[in-house]
Amino acid sequence: MVHNTFNAPKESWPAFLWYVIEFGIVVGIATGTAYQVTPAFHDMVGFQAIECEQESHISKCAPPKEPVRDEGTLNWIFWGITGAIFLVYYLLIRTFILKKPVLSRI
Repeated sequence: MVHNTFNAPKESWPAFLWYVIEFGIVVGIATGTAYQVTPAFHDMVGFQAIECEQESHISKCAPPKEPVRDEGTLNWIFWGITGAIFLVYYLLIRTFILKKPVLSRI
């Protein structure tokens, strides 16, 4: 037999925790989506054209023996997608569709 005994009255449950839970869910969905979408950009990202080794004050640069993908660009793409989803949720969906302003009660 199951009892429905969960009670979270407004006095004992701080309101900001709902914002923290919502933030965690939005960031989780945004990073998960970016993680799934980023591999589509692997073929579009260029390769590093030069490798450099630092020996004291002299740098020796040469073309790499094997092509090395520019991971920095993929990081920018990943965090750009994450930020775009985050902004779309908080600025468009939450404000205009859900009618809950972002900073109304904090």
